[in-house]
Amino acid sequence: MLDPRYFDDPMALQTGWVPLSPGGSRHTTNCLREIAPQVLSFQPTAYSRYQSLVHLLSLLFFGNTLMVSLLRNELNIDRHDEWWVISALVQILVGCGVTLILLNRSIIVDGDAAQVRLGLPRLECLNQFPRLQKLLCRSVPFSEIHSIQLLDEEVRSIREQMFWSYELNLVLRDGKRINLIDHRNQREICWDAGDLSRMMDVPIWDFIGYRQPDNAMNPDEIKARILERILW
Repeated sequence: MLDPRYFDDPMALQTGWVPLSPGGSRHTTNCLREIAPQVLSFQPTAYSRYQSLVHLLSLLFFGNTLMVSLLRNELNIDRHDEWWVISALVQILVGCGVTLILLNRSIIVDGDAAQVRLGLPRLECLNQFPRLQKLLCRSVPFSEIHSIQLLDEEVRSIREQMFWSYELNLVLRDGKRINLIDHRNQREICWDAGDLSRMMDVPIWDFIGYRQPDNAMNPDEIKARILERILW
């Protein structure tokens, strides 16, 4: 187990060390590529495009099923016993839509502009909805990024097939984190972290291979013990 104090940075005790994207992925979903001088982008792999196609077809199928059923009066909103069917179809539609957006989220690391752009380009029509705008189109200046965090996670599927997944996060100066990518290709994700670190000029906190057990002290307990030793 690696103690966060190893990084010799107070921010390491303030930020979290639990994976932001639990569940991981068995396949490489994104690859970092240079799309212009001093501009990097996480491009979706063939597997990621396949997932997008599956969710798009599911979205169209269930959306068409719901619409046709309502138009033919096969489902009636006024009947309480049919609400669960309508609710289930709506939840499936929302789930497919959200997953489709996340799978195709644009991640641009612009060295010239010194910022990381997540999601859609900034839309002026969403200025009245700052939370929605922040979710769909967010820009993070390099000056707000404190470090790059690498984490691993042991994932067990329903069939009890275990695999390791790795995620790359940005640690901001206020201790908050932003997940960029998450997949099982450790070598690829470490290379990506190196490229980002050189462009942003920030350190890499590599926690891969040092997963803390469930009974390990949390950061608050570690800070309390440090203060206790200093004061007493």
